[in-house]
Amino acid sequence: MQKGIFKYGIIVGRFQHIHKGHQKLIEIGLRLCEKLLIFIGSANQKISSRNPYTYEYRKSLIEIIYKDEIANNKIIIAPLNDFEDSKCLTPLWGEYVLNSAKDILGEYPNCIIYGKDKDIFKCFSKESVKKLTEVYVDRDSLMISATKMRDFLLEGNKEEWEKYADEKIYDKYDELKEKLDEYYCKKK
Repeated sequence: MQKGIFKYGIIVGRFQHIHKGHQKLIEIGLRLCEKLLIFIGSANQKISSRNPYTYEYRKSLIEIIYKDEIANNKIIIAPLNDFEDSKCLTPLWGEYVLNSAKDILGEYPNCIIYGKDKDIFKCFSKESVKKLTEVYVDRDSLMISATKMRDFLLEGNKEEWEKYADEKIYDKYDELKEKLDEYYCKKK
């Protein structure tokens, strides 16, 4: 097994649901880090249009795609609850993320990988990232989002959905669509 540059890396995302953009972050993390902690955010949120899939379901999709890496102890998946104000992206949230990672890993991570987002700079104080390498990945390089993936499902556009979904979860298309349809039917 190739040794990473960093001992521990982390990725935080909602993964509603996982797509090739998320996978790009994970693949970079796997190349750079000996062990990658993937936090699935909004783990404590009720089903909503922003969070239509439960933590356990989102975790199961990632486990299908990264079964070998999990078995080889390269990936750990853990829930990350939102603050009461789920839009609270402040250094306090950043400290919460890093302390949560320390609780799981036994020490602070050396690296954090995330999609380049203007709000990410609000999340970590300069002090908290002094010993942390930040890896920014251009979110626009694949031109996909979980919102678009959910739109493809709601529209029944399997062909477009498959362009951005990992083939290991192609057989989950109907199930993913059904869960969205159920949510939106209940809302009516």
